[in-house]
Amino acid sequence: MSEKVWYLYQNNQQVGPFDSQQVTQLFTTHMIAKDGYIFKVGWKDWRPIEEGYEALGLTQIIDSNMPPAAPEAKAASERRREGAPRAGISGRVVIHNNGQLTIGQGVNISVGGIFVETSQPLFTVGERLKLSVRCEGMEKAFNVEATVVRYNTDARFPVGYGLRFENIEQKTAEAIQKLVDEANGKGDRGRFAAR
Repeated sequence: MSEKVWYLYQNNQQVGPFDSQQVTQLFTTHMIAKDGYIFKVGWKDWRPIEEGYEALGLTQIIDSNMPPAAPEAKAASERRREGAPRAGISGRVVIHNNGQLTIGQGVNISVGGIFVETSQPLFTVGERLKLSVRCEGMEKAFNVEATVVRYNTDARFPVGYGLRFENIEQKTAEAIQKLVDEANGKGDRGRFAAR
């Protein structure tokens, strides 16, 4: 694993340190704001995110993968179709860090995570949180820990948190996968691997 020498500044918050692979993953999943800044240990000052592409080795990824129109919306929909099938959900999600708490509306879910709509930017990217999720289509509410991977402020899309589940229970993962399979027309044929 490489050294954690990268820091990001977005949504008026500094987060990090990250290693190169983590920053690349955040970039390729569109979790870094276009107006964000990046800093590497050894640099004299912060730079606009696009000035860090070469140092991170992202120039080839940018040239080959950037969609021509509406990049945020198109990339998100393609990601969902190709790599991370999701189910749209309706329900309440309580998010807290044992100090601050917000209640949001679930937007979509997969075995890997959930997007929660809330206009309260209380938490930072990389922060580990506790969730209590109750949504239509699942028999029981469930509790899980999750890491903040992004906070969307673009009002063209739901405003809120993209959260990655950590150590999700097998039964919960199965129930979520069933919901996702039904939403994507797979019924009982879908398979998953709990993380």
